[in-house]
Amino acid sequence: MRGIRSCYLIIASLLLTLSQPATYGETQTDGYVSRKEYDELKQQMLALKKEVETLKKEKGQSTSPPAVASTAPAADFDKQPAAPIEEQKSSGLGTTKFLITGDGETTFEAQNHNTSTFTAAFNPVFLWEINPRLLFEAEVSFELSKDGTDVGLEYAQLSYLLNDYITLGAGEFLTPSNVWMERFHPSWINKLPDHPLAVHDGILPEKSVGAQIRGAFPIGPTKLNLALYVSNGPKLITDDPGAAGMLRFENSVDNNDNKAVGGRIGFMPFSEFEVGYGFEVAKPGDQGTPFANVHSVLQSVDVNFTHDSDLLRGVIDLHAQYAWTRVGHAVYDPDGSLGFGPLSFSNKRDGGYAQIAYRPTKVDFELARKFEFVFRWDHLNQAPQAPGALDEERWTVGVDYWLGPSTALKAAYEWDQPHGQPNTNALLLQAVTGF
Repeated sequence: MRGIRSCYLIIASLLLTLSQPATYGETQTDGYVSRKEYDELKQQMLALKKEVETLKKEKGQSTSPPAVASTAPAADFDKQPAAPIEEQKSSGLGTTKFLITGDGETTFEAQNHNTSTFTAAFNPVFLWEINPRLLFEAEVSFELSKDGTDVGLEYAQLSYLLNDYITLGAGEFLTPSNVWMERFHPSWINKLPDHPLAVHDGILPEKSVGAQIRGAFPIGPTKLNLALYVSNGPKLITDDPGAAGMLRFENSVDNNDNKAVGGRIGFMPFSEFEVGYGFEVAKPGDQGTPFANVHSVLQSVDVNFTHDSDLLRGVIDLHAQYAWTRVGHAVYDPDGSLGFGPLSFSNKRDGGYAQIAYRPTKVDFELARKFEFVFRWDHLNQAPQAPGALDEERWTVGVDYWLGPSTALKAAYEWDQPHGQPNTNALLLQAVTGF
């Protein structure tokens, strides 16, 4: 307001000066203006003040940026249609959303008959919302190894939200038929420092390259979730005397024209409980070889239950998954040139885990609420005819101390008894954070 008043005085002085005749200095010798001149100047000031107030109101009501002069000819100006406002907003720069999340971990393992060691890993996850329906996600892993640092692409997938119930995806994704790998494998979600047998580095695929369709559908008070995918199939191992008849799932490039087809169906009778069934069928043999028509069938069932119990004054968390795999009959090393054949069999394997955890979140002692107690049983059965077959069974107890919602210190002891081999019991310690 002070600046506006000063403006008024300056303008009034100018008007007063301009309104005097050229001989003002000769006819006005007393230094005063007449009453008539004063009234005229006052009216001009009031009119000017009113005009300024009007301009201020018009400026306050306008939210549009100043118009930019068009380079098009004036005659063609009204022939150029303007894009809808929503379209302009969605197609402009700076409308996408980007987020980096992931986890990091440091693990110490002291295992019988092996050298104790520290390891470390960093797994950033990149999330990009191109628009509200089009999403991209990828995870890169950095892990220390004997030769330095191993860098790998865990997954990279483009997803399109078709509607409220169905999502389409393509790229490299965590395999839906293996629910543990898809949901529970990140180190800040996994409640123990290592992974269960069979579902990790075992008889089920962990990630696949292809396309998938998935969704969730309410059925009254219950819910059904579905996932179907087609991908490069696994590869049948035929030349390794220690793994003949097993499947290799690193399928970034397929070895035949057949593609794996799989999926999972999950049913939730209520929000805390889910039961699921997963499968995958494929022809894993190399194209143009005697193994080209060998079939493989993988199946798994899983149960997941989480309950916040007033009676137990804490949270109970239960997960279990069991898997079966069958690779059709084949003759390995038929001429004996590899040194372990001829060997004829169908490779059947099975295995899985059951895990229960309890965290006393409702007890009065604050320090106790930070602890979580975990128990897991897992095992793996191999086909007895397969070379290098080794059954394994483990029992693991652990305790976690939660420094935050996604940061924990873990300690576990594992009793591991491979069939016919010395035990490989181990002490495991881990610090992990999710961000």
